[in-house]
Amino acid sequence: MAEGEPQTGPKFCRQCGGVVPEGTPICPRCGQKWYMDRVEQQGADLWQKILEKRAAAGIGEAGQTQEQKQYRCPNCMAVLQGPSPTCPHCGKSTAKARIVPPGKEDEASIEETAEALNLPPAAKGLASIKGASRRAERKGGRHRLKTLDIIIIVIIVIILAGVGFMLARQYGILPSSLTFFNPPEQQQQPPPETTTPETTAPEAVSDIAISDITSDGAAIAWTTAEPAWGRVLYGKTESYGDSAAAVLQGSAQKVTLSGLDPSTTYHFAVVVADGKGNELYRSNDHMFDTVQRVNTTPPVVTGFKVMPTDISAVISWTTDNPSSSQVLYGAEASCSSSTVEDTRMLTDHIVRILGLEANTSYYYRIRSVDADGNVATMDPPNIFTTLVAVPTGPRIGDRAPDFTLPLFGKQETISLRDYRGQKILLTFWAVYCPECDRELSLLQSIQDKNIPGVKIIAVFMESKLEDIDKTITNYRSERGELTVPVVVDMYKTTAHLYNVEKAPYTVFIDGDMIIRDVEPGNFNIDQVERTLNTL
Repeated sequence: MAEGEPQTGPKFCRQCGGVVPEGTPICPRCGQKWYMDRVEQQGADLWQKILEKRAAAGIGEAGQTQEQKQYRCPNCMAVLQGPSPTCPHCGKSTAKARIVPPGKEDEASIEETAEALNLPPAAKGLASIKGASRRAERKGGRHRLKTLDIIIIVIIVIILAGVGFMLARQYGILPSSLTFFNPPEQQQQPPPETTTPETTAPEAVSDIAISDITSDGAAIAWTTAEPAWGRVLYGKTESYGDSAAAVLQGSAQKVTLSGLDPSTTYHFAVVVADGKGNELYRSNDHMFDTVQRVNTTPPVVTGFKVMPTDISAVISWTTDNPSSSQVLYGAEASCSSSTVEDTRMLTDHIVRILGLEANTSYYYRIRSVDADGNVATMDPPNIFTTLVAVPTGPRIGDRAPDFTLPLFGKQETISLRDYRGQKILLTFWAVYCPECDRELSLLQSIQDKNIPGVKIIAVFMESKLEDIDKTITNYRSERGELTVPVVVDMYKTTAHLYNVEKAPYTVFIDGDMIIRDVEPGNFNIDQVERTLNTL
């Protein structure tokens, strides 16, 4: 070695254990790039020291003598039976040969291990290197593990593919039957005929019949060649919208429709389905008309009451169905007289009988007719008695004195008795009364509301016709049309009957011509409406 060169040990290949010349990156024996620097002699000396320490401790055997020691060629890794300057196998120097531990190697085991590792002839000695057998076992074990892993993965893939295929067929992603799974001879044969509903042909549904048509229902029947599940689609248009299923599977089936509208045209179609409700066949569109509803039950009358006065009576009752209102009455049980029939269809009925005699008994029958012509009446008739005659006078509770006065601006007259049965607001005015002008606007406001059953009469007393005309003309020019009936009491004859001394003066009279309230002086519209509601 030249002076100054670094002192390094030889390089040995990891694969075959051969010496790799300095500066060569590839092993000349096995062609691998794997190599490492080792000082073989240091390894041999270390192994000898370990053996000696084990022998001193009574463990194992004493170290081998120089003659008994076995060496490994650092070049070809062959086992030498003793020290030798050159290797009999490769012919190279064995100066760096290492000692082989006793009992670990022999020629037979070397050959067997070399064969197991499938080494090249020049590297057969590698089988005796410490740990080579262990590496060979690990290599075989890894190979077996890889094979087992591949088998397990293949089995899992097959199982997952089978499960996915069955789910795809169940949810309709794939057809229920795939022809490429069937043998050629089976693919050429037609499917066998069955008697299940799936093979029912259109002409198998026949004898579609409609019966029992009423105002709110109908029955539809049909037959099939084989037992099948069926239902009826129906509605007011060809889009249907409702359906009714047959109760049981069979060849002859019938469905009863209910809840239909009277006098209405309905469309329907018969549908054949399988056990899961899947439609297999639908008939052509058919139609039928429901009949007009006919009601033969008369209204039921309940809660009737009679409130008589001395000259009239108010009879009220209720019915369970809307119907008209009328009362038959008379001094005899035949009830030869009657009120005018109120044809409004009502459930709460009120009828007033007028023109009766005081302190007299009368027979009466309630009569209500519904929209279908069913009549409800009372049999036998009931009886009521009018009250003792009420005195006529200007006080509250007296019967209002009757009068007849000319209507201003017209060739007509108004009598109080003409308004019998209605609520009357009677007012007394004068053109010289400054407070009356304001109340004329209030009365017109009530007149404009058209309160049912209320009549207004304005009496101008002690007023000349030209003064009345001027007052009405001024009102119309300033406030608009005046529709309140105006009568003229030139000489205060009617005012004396009601004890009117000063205008304005207002009298409230009910339908029986009884005075219920008197208001001298001014009033407001809210006060008038409250009083009218109590009459």
